[in-house]
Amino acid sequence: MTLFQKIICRSFHSRLLRSISVAPMVDITAPPFLELLHIISGQDRFEYYTEMHHCQAVLHHHRHLHRFVGTPRPNVVVQLGGSDPVAMAQAARLLQDNGYHHVNINNGCPSPNVQHGQFGAVLMKEPGRVAAMIREMIDREGVTIPVTIKCRIGVDDRDDEAFLHGYVQTLLNVYAMPHLIVHARKCILKGLSPKQNRTVPPLNYERVYSLRQVFPDLPISINGGITTIDEIRSVLTKVDGCMIGRKIMNQPLFLQTIEQEIHGQQKVKPIENIIGDYLDYADRLYSNGNDDNSYGLPPATLMVKPLMSLFTGKQGRDFRRNVQKTLKPDTTPQAFFDIVTNAFNTVQEIK
Repeated sequence: MTLFQKIICRSFHSRLLRSISVAPMVDITAPPFLELLHIISGQDRFEYYTEMHHCQAVLHHHRHLHRFVGTPRPNVVVQLGGSDPVAMAQAARLLQDNGYHHVNINNGCPSPNVQHGQFGAVLMKEPGRVAAMIREMIDREGVTIPVTIKCRIGVDDRDDEAFLHGYVQTLLNVYAMPHLIVHARKCILKGLSPKQNRTVPPLNYERVYSLRQVFPDLPISINGGITTIDEIRSVLTKVDGCMIGRKIMNQPLFLQTIEQEIHGQQKVKPIENIIGDYLDYADRLYSNGNDDNSYGLPPATLMVKPLMSLFTGKQGRDFRRNVQKTLKPDTTPQAFFDIVTNAFNTVQEIK
């Protein structure tokens, strides 16, 4: 490990226990994908955010949260969405009572469905409502686990520094927030799709760096467009944390690159061990059976989804083709294991 790497590694623990995190992504950071990330790293170095769960869905699935949300772990953050302070507080308390360690309130999603429900990025225009959620969580429900916020740098035409600073100050007036995650783009609620809102509004890292200077006691992570080791190193010299999304979605083994280049880890888990451990996880899941008839086991097509990005190039295409030509939603667990194993053996032979 170089001297620079040692300096960076030491800075990781100064204000955040884990300075590098994986972003919440709808239909991606579901329990199987998060399990794969835990397997790939095998360490407690990264923080993983679940996909956003509406507070009412959390309350509805109270009898099988571990199946619905995923296994509680110290480095897993459950992201909540909603606009009702009472329901949000009840969901946060329920998660706390079921062993979850951290909740995050979504103030950045611009999807039409989320807008219709008056939560996500819309809430940046109503910081008083967000503050009311936090007060309800702490004062009424006795939530003691960390409650954090993920937001944008602005919404629609409300995108200047004064708006962002006022939004943050409103939250800090009621709660000494332990961590704020900022997507360094504004979002446009009308006229752009969620996908376009991840790419069309320009990145403005300087706005986030400026926020860090205005609120020096608030640990801040930056999110948006970070895809390389050099970019991670650069932002971590200016803010406390770095959140990575699409890069991990498309290339989950990038976690191992981070471990080697940032943390100086020399050995990483071989891909055959990763797949073997993931199949063991699937075996445990299916072996336990449907212990709650109101919430079924994930189909094989969902279980295999996290594995589809492990290989790149021709290997990746061959692996995906070999799996997709035989895997069906009603594939049995044993057939699932055989299909994945055979596809892996095939791509290993043509390496």
